This record gives sequence, structure tokens and C-alpha cells, in this order.
Amino acid sequence: MHVPDQNQGSVTPLDLSSGRLRRAWQFARARGARELARLVRRHGLRTAAYFVVSNVRHIVADRHARRWDRKNRVDTAGSIRLDGLTIIGPYRNEGNECLCTSPSSFRFMMNTLSVEFERFTFVDIGTGKGRTLLLASHYPFMQIVGVEFAQELMAVAQQNIMRYRQPSRRCYNIAVLEADATAYRFPDTPLVVYFYNPFSQSVFDQVLSHLEASLRASPRDCVIVYGSSSHNAIDWAKPAILHSGSFRQLETPAMPFFVDAVRTISYAVFAFRGKSAPLLEMAEAVLRPKSCADNDR
Repeated sequence: MHVPDQNQGSVTPLDLSSGRLRRAWQFARARGARELARLVRRHGLRTAAYFVVSNVRHIVADRHARRWDRKNRVDTAGSIRLDGLTIIGPYRNEGNECLCTSPSSFRFMMNTLSVEFERFTFVDIGTGKGRTLLLASHYPFMQIVGVEFAQELMAVAQQNIMRYRQPSRRCYNIAVLEADATAYRFPDTPLVVYFYNPFSQSVFDQVLSHLEASLRASPRDCVIVYGSSSHNAIDWAKPAILHSGSFRQLETPAMPFFVDAVRTISYAVFAFRGKSAPLLEMAEAVLRPKSCADNDR
């Protein structure tokens, strides 16, 4: 999508998913059969097979995403580089490319939550083009907030919210804020805070610290859902959240394979330990799995 930038004329976000098959064919033609065979011998057949399968899966998932976009008249697909975008705050180099959660993966994670959605604000940190906000609107959250530090992506997300007209939506109170996540002030309501590996650990630690401070100042229910499909982020995110001492990890089922997901998401769910947070005051506080069919779209 071509999004105007008031400060720099116009910027076209670079989509790494678009033309992936064409780029692969051009690469193969340029290298030739002998060079490709040499690369296979150098890296091993197993690595070569994994590379091919991963790229095929990416192409299939991207086609599912673009079909979903066409059906809903929105623009959420693609793997968007931050290069050249207008960024709020000093952490341009700490942000990861924008890749939205697949609908099936998001439904699976939300359907594990045993919370009264009507009491909670859903906050998506690093919302990108806003697909997660649209998916969250199918649950009866009190409100939904997306936080995004790239001006162009925020503009696309706002347009998507206006265009999305699914009759099964259950929340219409949706806002996108253009902000540095480390400066964001969380609302004084029960929270479901969603991260899909939006940035580096150093930035995440700051956001987590601010969330903890908000919860200590105004104790309330809070659930963190952290998902990652790249950079092995879940390996440092889980220890970071648990090391804070403010959250307890809850039992969740493993994420299955979904054809609309670029990669299978590794995820974990945590709940605040605060004295006034009833979500963890119960002795058997866990996230009870529900059927994904409960909220099929």
C-alpha cells in the first residue's frame, strides 16, 4: 500500500513476501544448476530441504493472508521492512519487521483464555497494519488498543479499522496510537497485553517494567500473551517475564500447525500476581483450553 508521509513525500513500505516465488526463480536462473548443487553440498541436504519447505510454507501462508484481505477489503498481509518508514522514538534499529499473526493462530491463543473479555482492554504492542486488532474485535473486549511506532503502518491500520465490516464483530471501540512503546501508558483497566515479537529484548524489558509499575500503582487483572515465530524470542521473553516476579506462567496447549501461518508460533501466557488480581488468587488458576470452533470466523 502506498501511504503518504507528510514529512518525506511518500513512502512505499518494502514487502518481503511479495514476489517471493519470482525472486527464487530469478536466483535459481542466475546461479545455474551447478552452483545450486554446490550450495546443497556445502550446507547439506537437510538444510536445503528445510529452506525449500520454509519458503513454500511462507508463500502458501501469504496467499491465504491476501485472500483474507480481499475478502475483508483490508490490507494486512506481507512482511514489511522498517527501512525508510517514519519512526517515533529512538528504537528504529530495535524493531522487527511487521508480520501479522495468522487468524487461525490468533483464535487458538484467544480461545485458551478463561477471562471475562467484557472487563478487559486488549492492547497490541507493535500492531503493524492492525490485523490483530481486527481479529480481537470478534471478542467482546471493553476496548481494543494498538500501539505502533511506524507512522505509515499506523495509517494503514487506521484505514483497515474503518473498512472492516464483519457482522460477527463484538467490539467496535478500537483505537491505534502512534507511539514509542516504551513511553506508552497502559489504561487503568484489566488488561490482555499481546506481543508478537515486535522488538528486541532491551526494548521489551523497558515496556515490561512500565507495565509492572502500572499494575503496582493500580493492581488489577493482567494477562500477557507473548508469541514468536522467529529470532528465538520466546527463549528470552519467558525468562524475562518470570524473572520480574510479577507474573506467573499459565498452562496452555501447544500451538498446532495452521496452513495460514508463515511459521508455527511458539507462545506463552502469563498472569499478574498482584494481591488485588483475582485471576491468580484462586488456587487452581489456569487457562483452560476451549474449542477453536467456539469463535470460528
